[in-house]
Amino acid sequence: MIGLITAMNCELEAIRELLENEKEEKYFSQTYYSGTISGKEVTMVEGGVGKVASAITCTRLIERFHCDMIFNIGTAGGIKDFENVLDMVIVDRMTYHDWVSETINNLPSNFVNAEYVFNSDERLIEAARKTAESIDDHQVFVGSIVSGDAFISQDSQVKYIQEHFPEAIACDMESTSIGHVCSMYDVPFVIMRSLSDIVIKQGNDLDFVAYVKKASERAAAFTVKFLANI
Repeated sequence: MIGLITAMNCELEAIRELLENEKEEKYFSQTYYSGTISGKEVTMVEGGVGKVASAITCTRLIERFHCDMIFNIGTAGGIKDFENVLDMVIVDRMTYHDWVSETINNLPSNFVNAEYVFNSDERLIEAARKTAESIDDHQVFVGSIVSGDAFISQDSQVKYIQEHFPEAIACDMESTSIGHVCSMYDVPFVIMRSLSDIVIKQGNDLDFVAYVKKASERAAAFTVKFLANI
């Protein structure tokens, strides 16, 4: 069973339209939808915002719905000047930017010293990369991401991430907690992010209504092809 976590309800609904033999189950505050896509058994759910919500969701998929692979699709903020809105990031490595190691062990926060660094499954990364490159003409990057319980918009936040995690090409609020849970359960996973904004660029954004529509269409197209490729 493949667990699919989406960031937004509109993405979930776009993918649900492709779900065959759908079964719905309410579990506490969430509704989970199971069925098949591209011949693969999946259970999908809207994961919620932030590290705690995504960790709870991921744990439920593994324990309650017996998922042995996790795929997470959503959005992130780009932090490199070569990126543009709607580019895709396939996450190969992740850590928390708000786990400040200086206060724990007196070591500077970075990917080397971070206590929690997680890696996506290499086979799934390659399948995701090939899938992303096939669906449209936006750039596709495979790289590192940092996560934390803050929407990154202030110059001081960006500067901190760039100084401590120069390898990171994007930031979000869920990837690392999903990677953390999957790693604890030894469940292979991969995470894909579509860039909704480029934090360091002025005016590099997209009308949210237009972005939601594009993101949902691309999430559905990506999911079908990705599941067919694994």
